[in-house]
Amino acid sequence: MRIAHHMLTWLNWHSERDPLELDRMLEEIRETGYEGVELMELPVLPPAAIVKARLAAHDLVPAAFASLVPARPEDEERYRADMDYAAELGITTIMVCGGWLGEAGRRTTFDDDYARLAESLSAAIDHAARNGQIVAYHPHTGTIVETEEEIAMLLRHLPGLRLCVDTGHLLAVRSDPARVVRTYPGRVVHAHLKDWSRRDRFFAEIGQGDSGLDLTTFIGDLERDGYDGWLVVERDHPRVPPKESAALSYGHLRRIGVR
Repeated sequence: MRIAHHMLTWLNWHSERDPLELDRMLEEIRETGYEGVELMELPVLPPAAIVKARLAAHDLVPAAFASLVPARPEDEERYRADMDYAAELGITTIMVCGGWLGEAGRRTTFDDDYARLAESLSAAIDHAARNGQIVAYHPHTGTIVETEEEIAMLLRHLPGLRLCVDTGHLLAVRSDPARVVRTYPGRVVHAHLKDWSRRDRFFAEIGQGDSGLDLTTFIGDLERDGYDGWLVVERDHPRVPPKESAALSYGHLRRIGVR
């Protein structure tokens, strides 16, 4: 499996300090050993032709595009723009979240919440398909789809939905990433790798957490399922510079035999 890194690590680090430099980010990702990058944030990225040229210059492959635009009817133009931009780069995997509960001010969920989310995701999936893309839904903390049980609730309304499994987000809610792979054979088309620190109650570089992350089992289950996608390392808000964070995770992957 090929290993990529998410640009979110650089984006969040630089948003709190100085402007993000595309070439510097790509150079650091490549120098650390990664073969690809997951891109995001259209307002931040230059036109696709420029990004394509810079990726080629740094010998990096665009692994996926993360669209953070909610898949809702009122945001249709924005999420379509994300997908169309990704298509210009030849990206066929679109990672999406959705079902955020922050504005609702509640954690209790109802079946109707999942029905509405499924309806919205269906429209996004249809547009992606016209571009030759697939949508990978990311169960995410702070949404109505955090746990294994909530994944099942959403899939009852949208049986054909593909998944992006994020090891850190699932560990944060005491769910098992490997079990998700085994429960939904053929459904997992994208993977985010990060660790979780129960002590700090926050994400951590791979190998730096304390929540029992078992990547050997997780990756083994992906392989047995015929997974041919990317393994994308991601650290949302690193406490060290992005390149150092990326190197910590990459080093751990190499030590456990991920090539």
